[in-house]
Amino acid sequence: MEQQDKYYKGLFFGAVLGAAAGTIMGLIFAPRKGTETQQIISGKIKNALDKANDLYEGNEHDEAYSNEAKTRSQEIIDTARDEAKKILNEANSIIREIKGYPKAKEN
Repeated sequence: MEQQDKYYKGLFFGAVLGAAAGTIMGLIFAPRKGTETQQIISGKIKNALDKANDLYEGNEHDEAYSNEAKTRSQEIIDTARDEAKKILNEANSIIREIKGYPKAKEN
């Protein structure tokens, strides 16, 4: 059982790293300028997070959902938002390095 858990953890982290690497490579070789691509991606991510948040808040009065499920879904939304910000920051950093601009200061 422990070996199976390790397998699925490895599979999950591999998928996440692969997705991050694919996103970064897509940004590097995109046909649009980096700023345009960033605006498009950040807009889509914001819309998706807003829709998820609306669904979450829309079900506040629905007793079929437990507080634990709401808490967990909010954690997932927050984690997704943080990961999206990290990926966008990494992509911007790579684009700046490619263009020869100095690294941006991290907040």
